[in-house]
Amino acid sequence: MEKKWTASDIKSAKYLGEIEIDGGGNFSVVATDEKIIFGGACNAGLLESGYIEREDGESLDETLRELVEDLEIFYRDGSRYTSRIAVNERM
Repeated sequence: MEKKWTASDIKSAKYLGEIEIDGGGNFSVVATDEKIIFGGACNAGLLESGYIEREDGESLDETLRELVEDLEIFYRDGSRYTSRIAVNERM
């Protein structure tokens, strides 16, 4: 199910690090209370590629695992087969 993408407010986001997806590339990852946002870091800041919303009661680690799984599905099978991520045209 493809989710509608909207830009995220990352003023109070916490940097979580980098993730690498086979066949997809590297993403910088930041988290807010509501979302985990992923994209490319550059001298202008984070160029957001998409996000995954955090569910009530779900730990940060659980949401990160879901993000990695959806990104792997995205690059293997396409966006229509992902379940939780929202992406923009940069993907």
